[in-house]
Amino acid sequence: MACIKALAVDIDGTLSDENRVLCPRAVQALRGLDVPVVLSTGNTHCFTRTVSVLLGTPRLLICENGGVISLSEDEMEILADINLCEDAFQKLSGEFALSRYNSSRYRFSDIALQRGFDVAAATRRAQDLGLAVEFIDTSFAVHIKDRRVDKGTGLSRIAERMKIDLSSFAAIGDSKSDLPMFRLAGYSASVGNARPELKEISDYVAQAKYGNGFAEIIDHMIREKMI
Repeated sequence: MACIKALAVDIDGTLSDENRVLCPRAVQALRGLDVPVVLSTGNTHCFTRTVSVLLGTPRLLICENGGVISLSEDEMEILADINLCEDAFQKLSGEFALSRYNSSRYRFSDIALQRGFDVAAATRRAQDLGLAVEFIDTSFAVHIKDRRVDKGTGLSRIAERMKIDLSSFAAIGDSKSDLPMFRLAGYSASVGNARPELKEISDYVAQAKYGNGFAEIIDHMIREKMI
């Protein structure tokens, strides 16, 4: 079994429950790790940095689904163009009931929308208009994002900085937005509430859901002497 040197871990639905409350078992499992953890999320940079501080993980962060990354406490890179998202929002908001979350003022690269509109139809319309964006439904929000970047591009950049090969990363998550980093990491595991398409490509699927599923995955990796 491969030796894992670092983890890329989603937050909402993976370390937390369906209400975005951190699971005590997940926190305990994460705090006991001897390998660095890269938090990878659709959340804003300021939110993700705060979670990193509270959990005691390095300031190696993938935020806004890869649009923003942090390489250290003092180094943040914006990899996506939010103007593409603003243009798409303006062109599509007349046809679809698009409502922003109030986190917009903290976002640098994408737009987070409240769920409740036809994401598939909006995606088709964006394609018809030739817009350079995609819609990602994370089960907590729908993001309009620059389609040139994702959690995979963010992970590649951070892995390069850490000088750790992608094959030595384990990716853990629950939603469609995690697919790009799952495809790059040497090992992948999904929690019990994960989307079917994520479970299909996972090396391990937890029986437990949400943060308890994360704790189960860590227990499994320790038993298999991967970490």
